[in-house]
Amino acid sequence: MTTVYINEYGVRPWESAHTTNDPRFTTTTLLSHNFDGVWRSWCSVIEQLSEDWPIKREWHSALTAGFNSKTEEYLFKKNTIRTLQDQDFFKKNEKSKIYSTIKKLPNNPKKINNQIFEGSHNVILIIQKIEIAIEDLWSKMTIFEKNITAEKISIFLESQTDILICRFYEAETHAAAQFIYHTNIENQKIIEASKIRFKKIGVEDVHFYINTK
Repeated sequence: MTTVYINEYGVRPWESAHTTNDPRFTTTTLLSHNFDGVWRSWCSVIEQLSEDWPIKREWHSALTAGFNSKTEEYLFKKNTIRTLQDQDFFKKNEKSKIYSTIKKLPNNPKKINNQIFEGSHNVILIIQKIEIAIEDLWSKMTIFEKNITAEKISIFLESQTDILICRFYEAETHAAAQFIYHTNIENQKIIEASKIRFKKIGVEDVHFYINTK
């Protein structure tokens, strides 16, 4: 069965029962029966949007502030730094003691290595209309260090009007790719790009879709 999409007001992380109904934000969810299918569908939408949203970055945290020794922390830093490229950013939050990384991704979505997004709920892919100072972006994204919630996404988006958040979810029966963004006329392009490619369903149709192949 082909990819379908759902459009809802509010911030609605697919894996969470805790969502918001704030009409200032919209969540568009692509739904498929496997990750490869939903990734291809996500790429097709992003390709149409790339002219307006050219900058793509991956954010993730180390998930823990605890190291058993200074040596363990040193090796973690050393191994992480080895993976960094130009325009990537890696830093420790001295307040929380948690490390997080921002990596610049290819503009062409088909050239993005999607392995980190497959099966991981602790990674965010952000798409920017204009580039801002990487350290400023890193500082604002420390809000997600310990967990990613609808409330935290709302707070982040309130201060970032030109950013589109993308998240991915994979389960045994289905996979989802989500666009979370400000509700405005300009961002209607995201809905239109989904509408011309996929059938729209309601939340009440999800169970039937997942169990029908």
